Amino acid sequence: MKWCSAVVVFLYLMVPFSVQAESKAGCAELLLNRCQSCHYLDRVCSQVDEKSKRRWDATIKRMVKRRGADLNEEEQTFLLDCLVAPAPDIKKECKK
Repeated sequence: MKWCSAVVVFLYLMVPFSVQAESKAGCAELLLNRCQSCHYLDRVCSQVDEKSKRRWDATIKRMVKRRGADLNEEEQTFLLDCLVAPAPDIKKECKK
């Protein structure tokens, strides 16, 4: 019985981590398909873990407004979240 309870507690504690990983699935795909169409990946990757949320938000908005980046509101928010707290797939692409 103790073993079963331990498994249930472990699984319960792991749910937030799996949901977070799932919620950021596709970050690298969005980065590669949208940002890399105009920038070398190195340019974006050099700023991952460096820029604040406010600065990333301003950068994304500027790229959409002035440079014509093809990102709807939902994608902008998603990309912002991906870059502020880099998703595992972004870290992998950026070799961080």
